[in-house]
Amino acid sequence: MRQAVRSQAVKAVQRSAAVLAWNGTPVRVRGRNTAVRPAFASVEELVGEHFAMRSTPDHMNRGSLLETIRLLEERSATILETGSSAWGTNSSRLFDDYVARFGGELVTVDIRIQPLLHLRRDLSPRSQIVCDDSVRFLRRWVRDNPSRRVDLVYLDSYDLDPGAPTPAAVHGLLELDAIRPALRDGSLLLVDDTPSSVDFFSEPERAQAARFAESTGLVPGKGMLIDVYLGNDPSVTKIHHGYQALYRFD
Repeated sequence: MRQAVRSQAVKAVQRSAAVLAWNGTPVRVRGRNTAVRPAFASVEELVGEHFAMRSTPDHMNRGSLLETIRLLEERSATILETGSSAWGTNSSRLFDDYVARFGGELVTVDIRIQPLLHLRRDLSPRSQIVCDDSVRFLRRWVRDNPSRRVDLVYLDSYDLDPGAPTPAAVHGLLELDAIRPALRDGSLLLVDDTPSSVDFFSEPERAQAARFAESTGLVPGKGMLIDVYLGNDPSVTKIHHGYQALYRFD
């Protein structure tokens, strides 16, 4: 009986948060984990520990995330993440470990309330978890911080359908447009689920992706339109492209 009441209360909170987010009133909380964090000697140690303990050591995103974190050069960093990750790659916890160790702030946003509920006890007070539409959140961030530069933007919202990737790709392009004024002077942009080849997909997704690629000339991905757009910008350098795509804005 008690469990049923608790389950109903959680669902009511989730519904209320979703309504607030969709109506333009984000739900925001600070991380509550005030425990002393490990004093990682380097970003290599930080990333290695993360994938050993919170993900899988051979995760396909390990190399690109390590390369990205290295480029922050152990400096204080402002990191914005769309698509909060409390599972799988667990990127929200990885970025939180970075700012907790080297300084700065992580703000991670998701339209779902579940990641916020999962992450709030794990992340440090240097991190803020937001339930909101990611495009609206990024536009508001630029409006409220007109002169600020972002060190790293990580785009991982909107689930990718390899056979019909256009909605996810359009959403990613809208996110880039929203945050573009804050990307400059060495800012990094990392986009998840943006494979350079259909070989990154497993069956049967590979067959679906191949059909889309054959008909459009584009490999399905959240960042497939971003990649085309940034390819025409001389101020942007593509640094890495595997399953994720990493860019630097000069």
